[in-house]
Amino acid sequence: MAAPNVPNPDPFWWADLPLKERLLRDPAAVLKERGITAPVGLHPQIVHEALRIVSLLWVEGKVVPLERFYIDPSDEGLLFGRGVWESTKTIKGVPWLWKEHIARLVKTAALVDIQIAPERLPDSKQVAEYVALLTGQDVVIRLNVTAGRPGHTGVVWMSASLRPAPSTAVRLKSLLTPVFKDQPYLAWKTFQYASRLRIGQEAGKAGFDSSLMLDPDSNVLEAAHANIFFRLKDGWVTPSLGDGLFLPGTVRQHVLDHAPVIVREQVIPLSMMSEVTEAFVTNSNVGIVPVTQIDDHKYPVGPETTNLIKWIATT
Repeated sequence: MAAPNVPNPDPFWWADLPLKERLLRDPAAVLKERGITAPVGLHPQIVHEALRIVSLLWVEGKVVPLERFYIDPSDEGLLFGRGVWESTKTIKGVPWLWKEHIARLVKTAALVDIQIAPERLPDSKQVAEYVALLTGQDVVIRLNVTAGRPGHTGVVWMSASLRPAPSTAVRLKSLLTPVFKDQPYLAWKTFQYASRLRIGQEAGKAGFDSSLMLDPDSNVLEAAHANIFFRLKDGWVTPSLGDGLFLPGTVRQHVLDHAPVIVREQVIPLSMMSEVTEAFVTNSNVGIVPVTQIDDHKYPVGPETTNLIKWIATT
């Protein structure tokens, strides 16, 4: 079946002949190479859409097969982590909070001394057109920019992935942040992201879903890949930015600016977790997800969190 809005009836119009033959022989095997196990008997249209999602990239305004993608081995994004990225889910094909993501990407690029011409970054319409070539379903898209090498600009490319299975709740283990003062490139979305992955994995080994990162004074910062909010007796709170040891998310700001409840920013010691009655985390891939445990403290999915989940689904 042809890709949405593409007149060419060949679903593999984007691929080189050897890849085309391989896909026609066993598309499920290609998906498995990309870490996706397709259920037996899945409708061919769904399989073809999944193939397009994992096999087609947006590169400098053109959609190309993964096999044709190239990064200069001397690119400092590859060699030294001088690269930046943003990701968000799409809603009816449109990237959520895209202007905010682009603004943050430009700000992050400045941290690692990358000058990026605005016209090289896709706007919301271009993202929607790319997604429409892939699938009629919503996806998670990721935009990447590398620094290049002296005298040569880097690469701007975008990929898509299947939406993660909805998470009903997360459990967090408190751990010291791997980010230190004056190291914002470790807190923001740069290619130097391994420490954030590692601390999440460390919590996983302890039987939790992710980590709750603390500063050296045991004040709460954020989860490994999400911002966090708490319900206390006197209202909702979220950690203040402080020394810039964590990433202020686009959804965090959306909640602060537009939520039907007042949220204040303040220093939140880990010792206050016994006073929490509800909690949730936010990021652009999932929206709002309740927190049901932090260390030994357990919390219900309360009515205010439930209402906020319903609210954000309509924004």
